Formats: sequence, structure tokens, C-alpha cells
Amino acid sequence: MRELEGLEGTCLDQCLVGQALDGMCVGLVVMNPAGRVAWMNRAAENLLGLDREEVNGRRLSRVIRDPQLAEFWLKARPHAGNTLGEVTVRWPRPAELKVNATNCSNPNGDRVARVLLFCDVTRERTLQVQLSQEAVEKLMVLASGGQGAPEPVAGLTAREMEVLRMVGK
Repeated sequence: MRELEGLEGTCLDQCLVGQALDGMCVGLVVMNPAGRVAWMNRAAENLLGLDREEVNGRRLSRVIRDPQLAEFWLKARPHAGNTLGEVTVRWPRPAELKVNATNCSNPNGDRVARVLLFCDVTRERTLQVQLSQEAVEKLMVLASGGQGAPEPVAGLTAREMEVLRMVGK
């Protein structure tokens, strides 16, 4: 906090906000009204594989390297409100992202920026799949009466048992 000593009012508030935004685990890219990158946080640099110094002042559509994210941005850019989506990116590393593109307005309602906010949910998705597989495996064991291959369960047709086995695999 020594670097903040002597700062007062708005300057201090802006410094704290800037540090907080830069330290978020969620990626944040701010574009000016012309669609050029004005600022991005560290998480955005890491998730997008970009260097903020290199992309500052450039159009976001020209610096996004992943085609799926670029497509989302091109579709979201003209919309006045929020555009939400889920995007699977392959570059710089495979990831599942929840993405939000929105406008930022001043108190008069004038658009001052466009923001791209995104969160890596790859681990969350992987856990969901693993939990689903575990649940099916437990159902298979229950259906087999705790033995090897499951026997038909009362109320399930042969086809339903076949589907249950495929889901288990």
C-alpha cells in the first residue's frame, strides 16, 4: 500500500479499481467506441494468448486468434445490449468460455465503450462430465444388484437397459 500513500480521492479510487480489475480471474477487454482495444486485464492476456501492449489501439476483431471467439465477437459487436454465449476455443489452449459482450454508457446514456468479459469454465465442465459418468456407473452397479453385468431391472425394457449401458460407457 506504500505506492498509494499520498494519493487522495478519485486518483486513489481509480488506482484501486484498476488493480482490482487487473487481478480478476475473469478476462476483461475494453474497446473504445471505434472498436479498438483500450485496455485488457492479465486474465484476458492469458486466456487469449495476447500481449496487451501489442494489441492496445488495434481492432479486437483483428487480434483475436481463435476463430470461434472471433465469430462470437463479430456477431455480438453490432448489438446494443448484452450478448451472452458459450464458446469453445482451441487457441492458445483448448478451453470452454462463458462470454458476455456489452456496451458501457456514461450517465447521459452515451456509449463510451464496448466490453468483452469471459470466464474459463473448462474445469467446471470436466467435473460435470466426470460426475455424470460416476452417477451412471453407480446406476449400473445398482441395476446389476452389485454384480458384474447388469440384469434387466423391473420397469426397464431391453432397449432402455442397452441405452443405460451405452451411457455408462
